[in-house]
Amino acid sequence: MKTVLVLGATSPTAQAFIRLMETEFSDYQLRLFVRNESRLPRDERQQHTVIIGDGSSYDDYVKALNDVDYIYNSIGGLETGPYTQLLIQAIRDTKTSIQRVVDISAGGIYGEYLSGDLPYLSTVRFRHPEYTRDQLNKLEWYKESGLSFTIFRPGLIQNGPETQIITHTPDYLKIAPDEFAINRATFARAAVNALFKDDYHNQSVSVSNGKKL
Repeated sequence: MKTVLVLGATSPTAQAFIRLMETEFSDYQLRLFVRNESRLPRDERQQHTVIIGDGSSYDDYVKALNDVDYIYNSIGGLETGPYTQLLIQAIRDTKTSIQRVVDISAGGIYGEYLSGDLPYLSTVRFRHPEYTRDQLNKLEWYKESGLSFTIFRPGLIQNGPETQIITHTPDYLKIAPDEFAINRATFARAAVNALFKDDYHNQSVSVSNGKKL
């Protein structure tokens, strides 16, 4: 059975991914990486292997990587750039054969969210310049690592009915207001397709809303 390591498993995006995996891809084993196990739903604590760890710890990544095939990385916060470098180093040093990484980055770092509901995500470039620099550098870090990857940069993620998705490469700088928000389950499905169907191979793409299904 193949194993998916879910980093930052308590985040809302990761939770939607976990639920989709449980209902439609139960032939994969999930390993949930969290700082605080009590924040996970009880059924997830009982059903899946839980690794207590911190995104800032190289040793915690090494501990979590044993027999892992895929990685869904949704660890957030302003330090996620250095954390990504630690993860890549741990994969390299342990010689773990990762088939694919899906990494959740920040919307707006290319100035692509020029429209949509507040907050205007492109302001992240001015409010957090070092963080933005790290998120922009992720693309090169993953390319240099030799890993197969997809970086997603979602807009506003919300509940509601599932939709189709629209993706934009970094040079697409105009996302219309009705495309801005995206449903959590829709985003989770895009992540699953990237992991298992090689969608958006070695690309960084923004993800926004299409028409309702």
